[in-house]
Amino acid sequence: MELFNLIGVDVFTPGNHEFDFGEDIFRSRMGDLQATRLAANLRDGAGNLMPGFADSRIIEMDGVRLGVFGLTEDESDKRSNTGTLRIAPAIETARRESRKLREAGADLIVAVTHSEWKDDLRLAKTGLVDVILSGHDHNLFVAFDGRTAIAETQADGAQLVAVDLAISISDAPARKVTWTPRFRILDTADAAPDPAVAARAVEIRARLDKGLDEPIGATRTELDGRKASVRTRETALGDFLADAMREAAGADVAILNGGAIRGDAVLASGATLTRKSVLAALPFANRLVTLELSGADLRAVLESAYGALGKDAGRFAQISGARLRLRGDAVPGSRLSSIEAAGAPLDEMRLYKVATNDYLASGKDGYDAFLRAKPLVSGDAAPLVSAVVIEAIRRAGAIAPRTDGRITIE
Repeated sequence: MELFNLIGVDVFTPGNHEFDFGEDIFRSRMGDLQATRLAANLRDGAGNLMPGFADSRIIEMDGVRLGVFGLTEDESDKRSNTGTLRIAPAIETARRESRKLREAGADLIVAVTHSEWKDDLRLAKTGLVDVILSGHDHNLFVAFDGRTAIAETQADGAQLVAVDLAISISDAPARKVTWTPRFRILDTADAAPDPAVAARAVEIRARLDKGLDEPIGATRTELDGRKASVRTRETALGDFLADAMREAAGADVAILNGGAIRGDAVLASGATLTRKSVLAALPFANRLVTLELSGADLRAVLESAYGALGKDAGRFAQISGARLRLRGDAVPGSRLSSIEAAGAPLDEMRLYKVATNDYLASGKDGYDAFLRAKPLVSGDAAPLVSAVVIEAIRRAGAIAPRTDGRITIE
């Protein structure tokens, strides 16, 4: 929040990760932010507007009235920890806000959203808004269909998108506003850092590095933590993380969603591993939960894990203690052609001990079948996944994970 405030953000709309540490932390961080906070579809548990938030506002610039409203990610309750907060459907909310802003005299409507491309495109096709400034998919994206412009920056600010609008206004016989967009892709590799922000970032990094740069081991094989890898296929890094979870829990099977693995980087063979390396890959404070569930429910969990196969979805599972064959062309819910668990074909009547993180155990990201499981280790008794992985590296000294065909996509 301190760095956001140094930058001077005009409008801020929360996405699902703003809720990662729960409702209380969300409220506290939003209270620290010095920006106009817009989220027309976000309400508190009683259905009231959140303190410090507005649905929309009209900004006047050069004689043009821009109506701006925010839409937080409307599946945040499934992806994150929203607590008692309520999030209304985005399109329904957009209809209400667009109409309200037009009636208040807005010349152009701008939606600041945190949503998937498919939802941005759905919103664009409604004709409700003129410009959509989006986030969530992590990839650079611009589009214009002659009516609505969409822009999304690359993850981590690698490339930004500026949308310049050339606007013409005619007041006779009635006010008419016409416009065209010009997209500018800004590669931040070429940007000169702001001195004040850069100086403060150095101070913060030095404080963090003091405790995080301690070497804990090394890797003798390449560890691919790129989003495009951990969300689409078996990886050596995913195998190692899931193996560490299964071994620490004494479980039959371990399941880790690819979306829990961050950093979007490749560690070369021979690289030194530090606490920072692990926390870059596992930045969320997820706990290692151990559950007991039937083979039938384990099958349902695994079908959910690959329900969005080929779409870089965070639900894609890295696994341990199981071997799967998947049909990539089958419909979701029937993709598993064979499953081995605990060294034998899956027995739907057997009870299995499964290790996962608390995010998935609570049914997030489509893992509803976990809600039918019996908790064995959970809550404060469950260790942090990152701590389990750090300890596994310390014990080994040097790790050398390799893929072994536990996930085969046909």
